[in-house]
Amino acid sequence: MSHAGRKDEHIRINLEEDVTFHQLTTGFERYHFVHQALPEVDLAAVDTSISLFGKRLSAPILVSSMTGGTEQAGLFNRRLAEAVQIKGLAMGVGSQRAALEEAETASSFVVRAYAPDALLFANLGAVQLNYGYTVDQCRRAVAMVEADALILHLNPLQEVLQPEGDLRWGGLLTKIEAVCAQIEVPVIAKEVGWGISRQVARQLIDAGISAIDIAGAGGTSWSEVEKHRALTERQRRLAASFREWGIPTATSLAYVQAVREEVGKPDLPIFASGGMRTGQDVAKAVALGADLTGLASPFLRWALESTEAVMEEIDFLTDELRITMFASGAPHLEALRQPGILINVADLTPQRPRAKASGGRPQQQSGSLLSPHHSSDSAISHLPGIVAPVALSDFARLWLPRIEDEMQGVLATRRPMQATHYAMMHFHMGWADEVFRPGTFTAGKRIRPLLCLMACEAVGGNPADAIPAAAAVEILHNFSLIHDDIEDGDEIRHHRPTVWALWGIPQAINVGDGMFALAFAALLRSSARHSSDATSGSALADPFNADDCALAACDRFTEICVALTEGQHLDLSFEERDRVTVAEYLRMIEGKTAALIAGSIALGALFGGADDQQEDSLRRFGHNIGLAFQIQDDMLGIWGDPAVTGKAAGNDILRRKKSLPLLYGLEHPAVACRLQALWRDGISPDNLSEALDLLEEAEARAWSEDMLHRFHAEGLSALSAGLGAQTDSSLLLALADELLQRQA
Repeated sequence: MSHAGRKDEHIRINLEEDVTFHQLTTGFERYHFVHQALPEVDLAAVDTSISLFGKRLSAPILVSSMTGGTEQAGLFNRRLAEAVQIKGLAMGVGSQRAALEEAETASSFVVRAYAPDALLFANLGAVQLNYGYTVDQCRRAVAMVEADALILHLNPLQEVLQPEGDLRWGGLLTKIEAVCAQIEVPVIAKEVGWGISRQVARQLIDAGISAIDIAGAGGTSWSEVEKHRALTERQRRLAASFREWGIPTATSLAYVQAVREEVGKPDLPIFASGGMRTGQDVAKAVALGADLTGLASPFLRWALESTEAVMEEIDFLTDELRITMFASGAPHLEALRQPGILINVADLTPQRPRAKASGGRPQQQSGSLLSPHHSSDSAISHLPGIVAPVALSDFARLWLPRIEDEMQGVLATRRPMQATHYAMMHFHMGWADEVFRPGTFTAGKRIRPLLCLMACEAVGGNPADAIPAAAAVEILHNFSLIHDDIEDGDEIRHHRPTVWALWGIPQAINVGDGMFALAFAALLRSSARHSSDATSGSALADPFNADDCALAACDRFTEICVALTEGQHLDLSFEERDRVTVAEYLRMIEGKTAALIAGSIALGALFGGADDQQEDSLRRFGHNIGLAFQIQDDMLGIWGDPAVTGKAAGNDILRRKKSLPLLYGLEHPAVACRLQALWRDGISPDNLSEALDLLEEAEARAWSEDMLHRFHAEGLSALSAGLGAQTDSSLLLALADELLQRQA
């Protein structure tokens, strides 16, 4: 297919098909402006204008590069250019490769006559520099549009997924550097919808790029667009598998902003595009550091109608931007970046005053037991559809701040030269943002340390004595998450970038290793101090007993560590195998999930003064509840309510996750052959319903529920053996029931 014909296909698919991301978002939903009831500025006085590349724009809005090369595309470009001229914005044309190779299509890109005063960008695919294009072709593209700057767009994934894609991407950076050095206009590097990473941002800036358009993920999924153009079923499957690929726009913006500060170029312009849809999105992007924001899809649909329709959309966007600034008390764009104007959604939860810790420092809030979206003050009893004893929420409210304080003490900066090492830990733990500013961010449910303290109390001990152990298990858990993210290639956790995604794999491995070592240091703090809350009946009432408990705890803690690595080994090995049995899977989650939950409870019992029989019973309780917890998680990953889980139905199947219900179905004699065929060929959104029907036919959901209830019942039996008459009033029982009822 000709280059021009491909562009017409892209327009048709964007207008007619659903090609948006279904799970990955831009990340802007994590931020909210603080409403100002006294804005102290008149609406008419709010200034949305900016200056860029020597031209004044009425608003920081770029009509992003979309099209060109055909008669229809030429009409769209003319309408867009007319609107941009009248409204005083910036505009980029689509890839001009067609015009350079097919001269008769050049007129579709010639828009300067319709926008004589606008800021205009020419556009070429950077990869063409590996296919014979030189600075001469770049100059011709600029001259054709009479452009103020040249965009070199980066689209490696799209090219790989296109039937006619260009696949030679090696050695491209040096050619980009040559263009930047020789061409007479600024050069802008632009992704097309998958985002710019920290590494690429640094490489581009070092190469001499004058601006970066991050074009992050969260809007149009170009892999989905290419799926609709695929010529074979294999190509369709490949494209479909990358629908949710990319760096969210807000995350990519943070990456590039951080890099430009690191390299000493804070004024290098950043364009934020990718999923930008509203004036509030524009305002958020500016508040987060963008100098210009690019929108394409909203304008494309109106360009189909008329110039006037495009102008009306521009007016609406700028009005929405202006009102957002007004209601935030920001008289100009720079004011949007002042502290306190835009906040993370995690900060919207009102903070209740708390007593200070022994060191006199106020306690920070953390996540609740079951939901990462609730603070510890939000109590489990406040979760939708769940009625929990008030005592459970009271326990969390009392002890979570002390656990957080203990962990912060363990993970404190040792020496100024190594401060960043510990700051990365603080970021992962939810105590700092990407540039290490202190804050409170969603970073986990903290179930395991609370279980540790509950077990201590359940056997008659003082939970304060188990705080070092509770901190140790949570730090160990987070060490494993940092390494899991590397091994699984996950760039996002709790809606924030992972450590390796921000600072690279070597640093992330090192941060995880540091936390692993410090988890043992946290545990040993139990013998180094005599709890100020200890009572005469406490297991740690005398220093000798404290040392004895700490040594025994180290032995148990080592067993947890070994089990964790064994479970992770099995999990990784399963990814390389076509067939995994249910029995093998259960063995894997015994190590990966159940071991830490069981170990957390056993450690709490140990520090509470439990005898061997009690400790063993509570360990078995934790083991079974851990298995039930994972099975519930597996079921939610397939049948969970998307409105509650935040994930599409059947998400784990689409991710090819070998979860328990799926493995049961793959072994079931009635459906195994059909389900195995689907699994082997690749389950996509198109045949997901067929896979779900087969699981229903195999009664995989009912079987999984039976397994869940079986482990839950065995856990309660072990709990009863350990606590006897105290079982019914135990917080461990209440939490076990909560885990069974959770919906996210």
